[in-house]
Amino acid sequence: MATLAVIRAALNAELGVLTDAEAAPWSLAFRNQAISDGYAALWRAGVWKYQTQSPATVTDGHTYTLTSIRRLDRLELLDTSSRVGERPRGIVEDDGSGAWQLYLPDTLPSGYTLRIRGWGPYVSVFANDAAVDDIPAEHARIPRLKAQAICYRKAVGDFSRYGERQALPPEMSVSIDGFLALLRAAEQEFAEEARALARLRPRSSQIRRL
Repeated sequence: MATLAVIRAALNAELGVLTDAEAAPWSLAFRNQAISDGYAALWRAGVWKYQTQSPATVTDGHTYTLTSIRRLDRLELLDTSSRVGERPRGIVEDDGSGAWQLYLPDTLPSGYTLRIRGWGPYVSVFANDAAVDDIPAEHARIPRLKAQAICYRKAVGDFSRYGERQALPPEMSVSIDGFLALLRAAEQEFAEEARALARLRPRSSQIRRL
């Protein structure tokens, strides 16, 4: 795990940002947001974090609130000795309020533990420089590639804006073709690396209806 400060330092090196406090062409706040957006993009690219949640069963309970699991692998009903007694059926669904829940068509008796195995997104919100990510270190460059692409996309947008005034600041001495090439390269490498990592994930058949 790495802190936001460490992640940003690595991004700075890849972007050629010499000091962390530089404001042009990418402010510190923008680089932080690009990092967050890069981590958030992992879910859409199929790079998911395997997680488990083990709530106690509730009599006549059809739904169980989930903390971060969005995709179901399997359910296991554990007895008081933590042995798997059966594997209930269920689906993970949006609860309509921005959160996720597990729905069971058949209720379970109380006094047991329902172990929920599935996937959720990696951390993408960093409260401060000391906040840490949760992606394995060997894959940490993948979200940074997306962050690079986001930064280069801003540079292209700045070119469009400054072009109206026919006056480019010194930090934009790279041609727009150069920035577009950097953008395409970063996006392509992110897509390839994310696809390769996503293929390592065991496949599961999420039930669509019960």
